[in-house]
Order: sequence, then structure tokens, then C-alpha cells
Amino acid sequence: MGLMLEGAPQLTLETLRALYNYWAGKRAGRALPDRADIDPIEMKAWLGNLMLVERLEGGDYLYRLYGSTFVNQFKVDMTGKRVNGLPEKQAELLRSEYDAVVHSGIPMSRRYTATFDYTSRDKRSTWQVERSWERLALPLTAGGAEVKMLLVAAFPLEPAPEDRLS
Repeated sequence: MGLMLEGAPQLTLETLRALYNYWAGKRAGRALPDRADIDPIEMKAWLGNLMLVERLEGGDYLYRLYGSTFVNQFKVDMTGKRVNGLPEKQAELLRSEYDAVVHSGIPMSRRYTATFDYTSRDKRSTWQVERSWERLALPLTAGGAEVKMLLVAAFPLEPAPEDRLS
């Protein structure tokens, strides 16, 4: 396990610890890294599980990037869409989480469990599975000192049902 900074979130998954350490290394002596410091080429290991979320005037959030893992899992591509367009309970939860990171400038992690719909590879059967994910939200500036963007990653805590089938 890499060096963890004071106040680092408690993370179960090594991939999220590595992302946190990447983010922390991009601070380069500043309180927070800037969006321009984040290099998509260096983000390859996390790309499908990343969201880049911009804070808009008025307090809403816009998904600049919504990873392919989420598109496949949730059956919706939120790229270019706003949090306010989500179902109200979900939008409230995300806004409060994103607001906490924006206003504190402190990375935040959480675990959550949700029910997901799956379809067999031959498309003949569907079923629902409860899966737990670990999520990390990292604050970014955008040419100033204020948090303007969030780099958010989420990974399942266990393999997907289709990955368990041989």
C-alpha cells in the first residue's frame, strides 16, 4: 500500500487508494490539484469507472465525463447531463455529497449498495442483484483556488454476476 496523506479517506479497494495517491501527487505543494494537472493518458487504469463532474453556477452539477462502466451498469449515459435530471432522491443524495466535497475541499469516500438489473449473454433471462460499490470523490480547481470540478470514481466491491459465470 502506498503512502497515505493525513486525512485520507479510508478505502477498501487498492485501485481507489492508487487513484487517491495519484490525485495527491498532482497537488504539487498546493491545497488541491487543478483539472489541467489531470492527464487522461495517466488515468487509463480508472477510465471506465470515472466521472468528471463540473459544479455549475446555481449549485447544480454537470457530468463532463461518465465512464463506460457506469453506462453499461446503469443503462444511461449521463455525459452532458445534469444531476438535477436524476430522480429526486438520487439527485439530493449526490448534490449533498458533491456539495460537501466542494465546500470542504476534502476528498470523500462512501460505500453504497444498490439493486441492478442483469441480462444473460443470450438475452433469454434477466435477474436483479444487489451489489455494493466503493466511491471516491476528489476535488479539483479549474484555474483558481475554488473547487470547480470533482473527479469521482466508483468500483464494485465484488465481481459482477456475469463475471462469476464460467
